[in-house]
Amino acid sequence: MSEAPATPAQPGYDTGEPRARLIALFGLLTLAFLAIVILGLQAYVDYALQRQVFVRQLEPVSQDLRELRAREDAELNSYGYRDREKGVVRIPIRQAMELVIREKGGQDAR
Repeated sequence: MSEAPATPAQPGYDTGEPRARLIALFGLLTLAFLAIVILGLQAYVDYALQRQVFVRQLEPVSQDLRELRAREDAELNSYGYRDREKGVVRIPIRQAMELVIREKGGQDAR
């Protein structure tokens, strides 16, 4: 006659309790790893930003820029002709500002 199939002693899956400590440890290690990665990336971004600030603003001025500023200073602080034929002259900027202030002061007194 026919016998009934034998049932296995254990089912085909894990019937035990989950390992809560192992899961918690894995979660904490993952969070710690992510925190380290985020802090490392932030430090790199800060370094790169400081480097860009140095390159764009604090880097020594080029020789061409120094020459341009010297020419501008010379033109702002010296006498010269703008148009010799028409008699248009250039005076130092400080003196020109004083003349404008005197003119404005004279107009206000009227």
